[in-house]
Amino acid sequence: MTDALDEIALISDSLECYAEHHGDMAPRVYKRFFELNPEAAALMEYSDEYMRGRMFASIIELFLSDEHLEPGGYLTWELENHIKAYSATTAMYESLFQSMRNVLDNDLGADWRSEWQEAWASRIDRIMEQVKQF
Repeated sequence: MTDALDEIALISDSLECYAEHHGDMAPRVYKRFFELNPEAAALMEYSDEYMRGRMFASIIELFLSDEHLEPGGYLTWELENHIKAYSATTAMYESLFQSMRNVLDNDLGADWRSEWQEAWASRIDRIMEQVKQF
């Protein structure tokens, strides 16, 4: 898969399918995220449901727009803010993205399509390249 627009469309389709069958995935993703990365759970101990929802919406935007991945875009701001100001780590980003993929894969079961898996993997790799360079 080389076309970013196709990749974004596939990710959007997977999120829509999830929402239709299961509703809001954010609580499940955070639960899995905290299981995978207890340091993140400790860091976010005082965040409330509203703050987590806003953070989750911002993360979803990273997956649905190339604009956010451009130099000086939202991802740059996100990394500057969270890594320097809050001591977030590369491992936390990896765990968060793994959590998203785990929840989609596990909860959608037979509805989870291989092309969605490929799109998510490609997008995560692309985002993580930038995270690791920060």
